Parts: sequence; C-alpha cells; structure tokens
Amino acid sequence: MARLTIEDCATQRSPGRMLRRLEQHVKTLLERRFAAEDVTVTQWIALKVVRDGAISNPGELARELNITSGATTRLIDTLEERGLMLRDRNAEDRRVVGLKVSAAGDAKIEAIAPIVVSGWNTLIADFNDDEVTQFSSMLARLLVVAERMLAEEHAGFVVETVE
Repeated sequence: MARLTIEDCATQRSPGRMLRRLEQHVKTLLERRFAAEDVTVTQWIALKVVRDGAISNPGELARELNITSGATTRLIDTLEERGLMLRDRNAEDRRVVGLKVSAAGDAKIEAIAPIVVSGWNTLIADFNDDEVTQFSSMLARLLVVAERMLAEEHAGFVVETVE
C-alpha cells in the first residue's frame, strides 16, 4: 500500500532528499569538529566499523562507505601509513586481506567518540527522549527493509514498485 504520492516526493518533503541533505549536513558539521583530530569523517567511520566488527575486509568497507575499490585502497593505505589500521593477510591465502584497527587507531576512536556523540546530541536537542527512540527505531526499520530489498533483488526476486 503506497503512502507517499509523486507530489510528496517532488517537494521539499521528499524523504530521499531529506535523508541525503541530512547526511551531507551531519558530515559537514562533524568534519569541522574533527579538524583538531586530523581525521576525516570517512576515516572515522572506517576505523569505527572495523573496530566494532561490522566490517572485516576491504570489500565490505567499500560497500559500507559506498566508494570504489580504488578509493578504499587509498583510504586503507592512508590509515595504515598513519599507524591507525592494519592489513591482516591470511597465512593460507595471501589474497585474503582482513582489516584491524591498531592501538593508535583505537585511541583515535576513543578521542573522537565524544565529539560524535556531542554532535548528535546537539542535533537532536529539540527532540524528547521518546522522539529520539522513535527516530532511531524508524531508521533501523527502514534500513532492514532496504537491505532486504537489495538482497532480494540480488537473488533475482522481483521487488514490488509503486506506480
């Protein structure tokens, strides 16, 4: 059952446009706050998702960040040169490369985490606790649906579209 109309998606209230603009604004705000830490938001995300175990190899990192394999290699090279990330080559198959965060990378994450949390808290300051919980819950549900749709399309299933 469709809940949005074409008109809804062609205005300032377009969900896609709002999500895109929110991501851009948050990234810009965080980049400014990260300046003293000499790390970019993309580098921070890479370190965080690897350290948290959500990502374990360069291919997964490329998909997570929605960047090319070449850009991923450059990102990992930079983090490795700075001593923040390590490539972990499989002893049995040298083509298999894992990623690990170094002790220095872990320290960088710990230094930046309060900056990120403070940024988000400033952004959601006008929301009450229930609204914050509801917002997080809705984002999580949207993500689950989007990931399921992508998996179904990848497996060859037809996903219903709205006309």
